[in-house]
Amino acid sequence: MVKKVILGLIILIIVLVTYNLITQIKEAVKSGDRLSQSAEEVYKLEAENKALKKKLAEAQSPEFIEGEIRNKLGFAKKGETVVVIPEDKLKLVLGATQSAQIRLPNWLGWVKVFFN
Repeated sequence: MVKKVILGLIILIIVLVTYNLITQIKEAVKSGDRLSQSAEEVYKLEAENKALKKKLAEAQSPEFIEGEIRNKLGFAKKGETVVVIPEDKLKLVLGATQSAQIRLPNWLGWVKVFFN
């Protein structure tokens, strides 16, 4: 009788230890997954940071600043003349009409490209 009780306690202890071991293994796997996800997120953020730094360096260059001043503010260098063409005259010269603004379905556009 005592041997059966001792055997039962040993089996119970083995089951508890096994259960705890399996639980710890599952937690370790989950931690590994979280670590992988975090490492991937860090890599993406570093790539984005690098791209933003490159964009900032380009925006601070004299060529970019000059281009923005010329294009957005309409400034010119000494001796240059700024010409502003009204949009309606530009459309007339380029041949843009109301019919050109109608968009054809995609399939019809491809048919016209290949068969006309």
